[in-house]
Amino acid sequence: MKEPDRTGKPRKPMIVFAGRSNVGKSSIIRALTGKKVRIGKKPGSTRWEMMIDFDPITIVDIPGFGYMAGQSKTTIEETKTNIVQNLESWKDNLILAILIIDISLFKELHERWSSRGEIPIDVEFYNFLSEIAPNVVVVANKIDKVKKLALQGEIDFLKTELKEAAPTKNPVIVLTSARKKQGMSDLVSVIDGLLIESGLSKPQWVVT
Repeated sequence: MKEPDRTGKPRKPMIVFAGRSNVGKSSIIRALTGKKVRIGKKPGSTRWEMMIDFDPITIVDIPGFGYMAGQSKTTIEETKTNIVQNLESWKDNLILAILIIDISLFKELHERWSSRGEIPIDVEFYNFLSEIAPNVVVVANKIDKVKKLALQGEIDFLKTELKEAAPTKNPVIVLTSARKKQGMSDLVSVIDGLLIESGLSKPQWVVT
């Protein structure tokens, strides 16, 4: 029995898109679905989730976590807490979590957080999503901002850190550039494969 939504109707299986602010999350959802997704004028300006009815699933665009322009530390922590609580409440309906990271900045940000003795927030969320979702896909976006000769090294670093964060999981990574619409068909293939494994039909993606 699916948990009811706010209207009292049973929830559809959910795919959640998560990621730090300004990683291209909303752009990727729009490229996949053709749906208009709100994009804030400032990083982190959106504080509430957006649900898209996309038969046979519900796509959830959660607020970007991390840096939020013009917001206090209290507001940032409250937003993060809301995100975590909502994800936990959707656990029984969640079939896939898609974590989008900016591959052009991942290593730099990881080293910056680690130098302060803190867990990098991308890694922290990957670990959390791996605990509550049966499937997690990491989208390494903005590959167009990485020099071709350096890209494999960045991906290897990402894979190593994800494996360390969730040792029992084999990281699934899809390379994309939302801006140049690269890798979208690869992402659709991965999502569709997981939906079929779950006994669900494929949505009508706009990606060909």
